Amino acid sequence: MILHISHNDLDGVTCGVLTKRFLKDVDHTFCNYNEIDLILEEVSLRKYDQILITDMSPSKRGLKEILGEIEVLVIDHHETSDWLTELTPTVHDITKCATMLTYEWLEGQGIDVSEYKDLVECVNDYDMWHLKRKESLQMNMLFMKLGVERYLERFSRRGFNGFTEDEALIVELETERRDKYLYAAGKSIEMLKDAQGMDIALVYAEEYNSELGNYIIQEIGVDYVVLINMQRRKVSLRSRKDVDVRTIAEMNGGGGHKNAAGFSLDFEFNTMDFLKNAGILDES
Repeated sequence: MILHISHNDLDGVTCGVLTKRFLKDVDHTFCNYNEIDLILEEVSLRKYDQILITDMSPSKRGLKEILGEIEVLVIDHHETSDWLTELTPTVHDITKCATMLTYEWLEGQGIDVSEYKDLVECVNDYDMWHLKRKESLQMNMLFMKLGVERYLERFSRRGFNGFTEDEALIVELETERRDKYLYAAGKSIEMLKDAQGMDIALVYAEEYNSELGNYIIQEIGVDYVVLINMQRRKVSLRSRKDVDVRTIAEMNGGGGHKNAAGFSLDFEFNTMDFLKNAGILDES
């Protein structure tokens, strides 16, 4: 029996799609970056033969809690997980999304996963923010509307060779709503200077973080965007190509990529205190 722990975004859940479709006896848990250590602490190791972790990584403390007790395989593409290769079997490549790495790992096990090639390439195009395929943004829209469980069930039954009629309607309606949302959210931003003198845009938003961050950077020309989701107690960071926001996320217990990262918030939250404590604004 395998316990598959993965991130709860499009990339992480599609890793789950592949293991649900092609591996036997798999339990799935999808979570945020800050939840994985707690899951590892509470898991009943006697129930499983292996733990597979994709699109995220535990802390050294969290991993050492279970090393020697159970086999652990990590498949991840974040730069912050390169240290894992010293402790446990790890598939690590920052040039591909975790879904693509999981697909290739399954291929390496002699499994014919070719029917999922289009879905995997679509997710890779979105998660690595290449956006060369029209379906990439649309796939993420569908994921957000279906939710984790419905998306998992739908795509673990069959691969992707175009949206069904119902899915295409969902995407069309959501595209119209997204465009209105981006326009409205873009008008409610607050402009600030960070502690290093860079221009930042602060905005409260509950969805479409990548699209909204990209929209604000292109339309306004800021160095990076701080997107605060009060409902989910989460901060997302998006930046210009030459600005690294991953370090801000890591300072606050999160992670991600150079230009797209995030972390969770405490329940006691004050915007200005948060910006200072996160090292974004000067303490003065």
